[in-house]
Amino acid sequence: MPAFLIIGAANFYGRALVEQLCAERPDDGSWEIRGVDKVLPQLASFPGDVLALYATIDYRMGNLRCAAFLAQAFARDDGRAWDFVFNFGAEQKFGQAAHVYDQDVRQLAARVAELSRGARVLVHLSTALVFSGGANANAACAEDAAADAPGALARSHADAEASARAAGVPAVVLRPALCYGPGDRQNAAPMLIMGQLSRAGGSAMPVLWDRGLRISTVHVADVARAALAAGRWQQARAGAAVFNVADGGDTTNGQLAQAVGALFGVEPSFQNVAVNFMAKRLGSAELAEEVNQSLLGPWMDLLAEHGVANSPLSPYMDPEHPYCRLEAQPRGVDGSLITRTPGLRFAYQHPRVSPEALRPVVEEFQRVGLWPAIPI
Repeated sequence: MPAFLIIGAANFYGRALVEQLCAERPDDGSWEIRGVDKVLPQLASFPGDVLALYATIDYRMGNLRCAAFLAQAFARDDGRAWDFVFNFGAEQKFGQAAHVYDQDVRQLAARVAELSRGARVLVHLSTALVFSGGANANAACAEDAAADAPGALARSHADAEASARAAGVPAVVLRPALCYGPGDRQNAAPMLIMGQLSRAGGSAMPVLWDRGLRISTVHVADVARAALAAGRWQQARAGAAVFNVADGGDTTNGQLAQAVGALFGVEPSFQNVAVNFMAKRLGSAELAEEVNQSLLGPWMDLLAEHGVANSPLSPYMDPEHPYCRLEAQPRGVDGSLITRTPGLRFAYQHPRVSPEALRPVVEEFQRVGLWPAIPI
């Protein structure tokens, strides 16, 4: 009977892993699945069908910063170690203070690594934001590219990876590219809001930066499937394996804008040379402020017009959002190694970002009352 422990089971990535495990488990109840996070699933704005899955697993809420709670989360009634430990609990939100990333990424990873001794495999979710891009910034970074990106978020994730690798058990480190899918509130969501506002205003959708800049993407369901496939493959091996997770579409700024525009029936309008020149002269903080001020008011008006009284969704982009830094730091990621590794048997089910793949994101937000009920 395999036993799965998910740290961060109610966040964007953890939810996808819960869904994948519940889809694969046999009907005889022989799988033990425990989810741990700092929020109740009932307060996470999940749709009813997803919320029903959490009632079928052993879910425990508590403070992930608390060493005693984590120790209790790892404890099993029979005293045995977990077969699979998934650390999906690291803070992924942009714009947090350095001490927050230190506590919720680096320190959490160190504690999980220590508690995972005896497990058959530890799967650690990192981020492709650790890549700086090097001299050829618009290249697609492979796993051996330097993980030396600046910023507290990237540094904390690089340190957390080191803890996972040194856990003393077979380990996998996954580095997802810009991840979208149901429940995404910060990665592609601001761009989707921009598309909705452009449709509501009857205007073209303004897009900064050059069309050809890479901003690799991956669907969250593929991240969950990659975690399971890589974990099963690595459990019989020693040491640690590192895999990027990015679809084969080699997404560019232009392709992402076209997908969003096609979903809402608006045409992307790439800014002219003069506008892009001014944007490049602004720092990421100043650029983010300009963009946010122009979008936040219209979004609040659209929510009010359609009776959405309270929504956590916002067009706000923190200066650390990859899109704000795209000109100086393109986000190309080569996610092919995980598909080429003998015996791993993984293939992306969402080979490229598309209007069809983005539509369920908006439709789910509409179902749970967080997005204007405007047919798309």
